[in-house]
Amino acid sequence: MAKAKKISTDQRLGCESLLGCIFQSWSPRRRKPSLPEKDHKAKDYLPPKSTTITNPKIIPRKSTDSLAQTKRPDPLKTKPDESNARKSSDSARKSLSSASPRIESKRFSPNGVMGNIIVKPQPAAKSPDVSQTRSRWEGKTVNYRHDPETLKRMGNEEYCRGRFGEALVFYERAILADPKTPTYWSNKSAALISLGRLLEASDACEEALRLNPSYERAHQRLASLQLRLGEVEKALSHYNQAGKYTETKHIEQVEDVIKCLKRCEEARRSKEWNVVLKETCFVISYGADSSPRVYALQTEALLHLQRQEEANDVYQKATKRLDIDCFIKIFGLSITSYILMVGAQVYIAARRFEDAVTASRQAARLDPSNVEVNAVARKARAVAAARLTGNLLFNASKFEAACVVYTEGLEKEPCNALLLCNRAASRFKLGLFEKAIEDSTLALNLQPSYRKARRRRADSYAKLEKWQHAIQDYELLMMETPEDEETRRVLADANVRFRKHIGGDVRFKEIGSDLVVLN
Repeated sequence: MAKAKKISTDQRLGCESLLGCIFQSWSPRRRKPSLPEKDHKAKDYLPPKSTTITNPKIIPRKSTDSLAQTKRPDPLKTKPDESNARKSSDSARKSLSSASPRIESKRFSPNGVMGNIIVKPQPAAKSPDVSQTRSRWEGKTVNYRHDPETLKRMGNEEYCRGRFGEALVFYERAILADPKTPTYWSNKSAALISLGRLLEASDACEEALRLNPSYERAHQRLASLQLRLGEVEKALSHYNQAGKYTETKHIEQVEDVIKCLKRCEEARRSKEWNVVLKETCFVISYGADSSPRVYALQTEALLHLQRQEEANDVYQKATKRLDIDCFIKIFGLSITSYILMVGAQVYIAARRFEDAVTASRQAARLDPSNVEVNAVARKARAVAAARLTGNLLFNASKFEAACVVYTEGLEKEPCNALLLCNRAASRFKLGLFEKAIEDSTLALNLQPSYRKARRRRADSYAKLEKWQHAIQDYELLMMETPEDEETRRVLADANVRFRKHIGGDVRFKEIGSDLVVLN
């Protein structure tokens, strides 16, 4: 009985090996298998037996289906303790998969995908507006080893899409590959102009003209840049060399700016600051909208017209990208020194005395023979010293001496809001409330948002029992800082005292900046 069972088992094993051979020979993609890498750890290595190569074109559909069933077993039905038939089919599948990678790597689908993996083409999206399209290189690694002309073309495409930062990157890469082609420098200048970096754009244009002095497009671009920067003589010279790119309106525009600048200088010498302010506005409207010199003239006029906060805002436009070395290269020593001198006066008015001293020293170093620059430098040092000494005396409760020192500083700079406010504080401590109100009012006329000066005046009004004026100032302070509990307390106290002063209850109504009492 045992012998019969053994014979049936042998017969079954023989059938299984025969099935494995059939699976191997009927494979639709069977090729000559490559030898696997030799395992150095194994002692006995036997190469696989050779198999018959069949033509996949004449294989019937049934064999392909059976192969698919063999290659993809159902993982839910496979168990660890399968029969030997399952194991033999697995071994056949492994021998088939070991030969397939070398063959599959040479087969490509029409879509560019390896093997027989088919990717469905995505439906084409509607083309949006060019200005709103994303760059086709955005989020991708761009190969910057292209030739410079290809990089320039890519930069031009980004520039036309309004992506000036990306265009600048391509132009700079083209310049790195070929720095002696003026077209790349000129295109870089165009991208920098669109990004608002005019000083760098001017340098790039000058480099293009150094490589090719007869480059008319670069002459026209540099001329428009010089006009915007206020260098009108240079702009006129480049327009004359721009050839076909120069129009009559360009020359007329430059001539109008030259006339306005001459009137500005004449009005400045005669100290007609209203005329200076008007002419600088004309210059900006004619095209010199990024000229530090023009904005410095406008700032100086506003300072002399006691419009200090406006002057500070305008000066920020003049020195938005202040680089002294670059300014010297483009505008020269005298204009750079003048810009720094005006900046020192702005810093004095804005209570930034250390910055004022630094700017005035730089201006005097650039133009040491300029009398006006040296006078501003002396004034900045005197005002800074008066503030420092006066504060030390005030903190030592020497209010009379502090008042004298602040007055000396005001002789150098009569329209300094900080010195006026500090002298008002000294006079308040000395009981000179009327004088303190005068100084505080002058400081507020110069800088209406000066909170300390308004508080000094409100306290002085309260000491003089001018309750209505005190309440007005306290109300304005509360509007600016509603969380200030101290101001809220003194305002309530002023209201109570004012009721007692006039006798009876009153109601208040605020109309604009005035407080009206309703009986």
